[in-house]
Amino acid sequence: MTATQAKSIAGSLQKSNINTAGTNTGDWTWIEHDTQEDLEEIYSLAERLMQFSPLVGVESIDKTLWAGRSILQPQSILIDITGLERWYGGELAMAQELQGWLTSEGRFACIGIADSLGQAWAVSNYAFRKQVTLWMLQIERAESSLPESLKQNPRVERIASGATWEAFRHLPIESLRLDIETVAKLHRLGIRSIESLRNLPRQSLTSRFGSRLLERIDQCLNAHPESISVRNSGEALEVCIDFEHPVFHTDELREALQDAIQQLCQKLDSIGHGAWRLLVRLGLEVSTMQLEQGAPRAVPSHVIQLGLFQTSNDAKHLLWLIDGCLERNPPHLGKNLGIKQILIQAPWTSPIRWKQNALFDSQSLRYRDEAAKLIDGLAARFGRNQVVGLSLVQDPIPERQTKSKPLTGLRNDGTEQSTQRKLRKAPIEDFQKNRSMVPGTESHWTRPLQLLPTPIRLDIQVDANGTPTNGRLASAANKTSTASGELHAIVEAIGPERIESSWWSGPTIRRSYYRVALDSGLWWWIYQDLVTLQWYLHGMFH
Repeated sequence: MTATQAKSIAGSLQKSNINTAGTNTGDWTWIEHDTQEDLEEIYSLAERLMQFSPLVGVESIDKTLWAGRSILQPQSILIDITGLERWYGGELAMAQELQGWLTSEGRFACIGIADSLGQAWAVSNYAFRKQVTLWMLQIERAESSLPESLKQNPRVERIASGATWEAFRHLPIESLRLDIETVAKLHRLGIRSIESLRNLPRQSLTSRFGSRLLERIDQCLNAHPESISVRNSGEALEVCIDFEHPVFHTDELREALQDAIQQLCQKLDSIGHGAWRLLVRLGLEVSTMQLEQGAPRAVPSHVIQLGLFQTSNDAKHLLWLIDGCLERNPPHLGKNLGIKQILIQAPWTSPIRWKQNALFDSQSLRYRDEAAKLIDGLAARFGRNQVVGLSLVQDPIPERQTKSKPLTGLRNDGTEQSTQRKLRKAPIEDFQKNRSMVPGTESHWTRPLQLLPTPIRLDIQVDANGTPTNGRLASAANKTSTASGELHAIVEAIGPERIESSWWSGPTIRRSYYRVALDSGLWWWIYQDLVTLQWYLHGMFH
């Protein structure tokens, strides 16, 4: 095999830590799928896989959903292993080493090795597709652990160099990465496998299905090359400072960090780039005076990872972020432990785009820049998941209508979202054109300003029509509440407002909401659970 024929590994990754709570009792835990968390995880894993090869990327997806997929999102990692297999004793040995590392990380993976990306993707995603469900269920039911499952089923498929289409004849046509519409047309013709597709005349495929089908066939069956959009194809920008004697004081550490950041920003400025992500590694060493005989001097490094909301090569800004991380999680320096080395890397950079400010909007743009820097600093001190914003969710259940998520994240192609750009976005609706700016007289009564995080159980008395007439906090709820548990007369009850959850969001929730005025002057927002017939206080009007 020549060096120009790149080998690829495509890994279809799934989390192995499946929630099995209540499997025997029938109680299920419903967890909302977090698309952003999945993206963060797969790109983070791709970066860590660079220890096996410098050319690692995440699959690039089309604008349309591929058949066999349930979500338009990257799910496979691609690795170019050309020339690297000899360091592991062969391709299969390298794949087994990779599987062992993924297992130690708690990952369940299927690996395919082939001449091209299309071939590797096809076998990794579909060679074990029928057995994967059974293997995952065995792990879920604790019938076997993840290492035991790997020992019994290595889940590695290797396609020999120069293999013909016969090696793929048993795979379904979905393994060609075709869109749903094309696959549906082929299914109507009775074409479900690559072997059946191969029997069709090639000249008729373009007129019937378009040129994309032929391109996908060539990429898989004829091993046509495809490029891997690698996570970081260039040389990592880094600055390393070694100390002749260990540093034991934070003041000396900060001076060294300032010097290192200045050098890194000069390198970034020379190529017109800014850092998206920073990695600071503080090499720790035990003092020779306190070192016991035979004990190692080196200890695990203190690592700081920073993800920025917008590219930056401002030394003061970057140093401020590092200071925030050190305040939140400082290295415990002292007489016995010092810092021997400082390594600062910018593993992910991108060009800084300069844009002329608008004549009358320059002041607001400056405030957006300051807001983005403020968010950077808060995230560095408290953690990225602690600095969040609220987004609206289309859900009829009141407590599900907002969702908190970090103010920045990744797109499907792995690029960072810009907080500055988010702050510049116009409102979703133009209220001046679509509706009156003057609210209706009853608009402020439709929903309470204060919604309780956990509804409080009530004891409610109703009349013959089911309308609430008297109510008080239930005795169990009153023990932990400062509200009065005495019985209140309900002088007015507006409702019911029926709210029911969507069928696809889990167990059905059906409620009847009332806005009630108590004789004490308070207004409550209460509801009756139509399944248990129990009453709850969900909010209060002011």
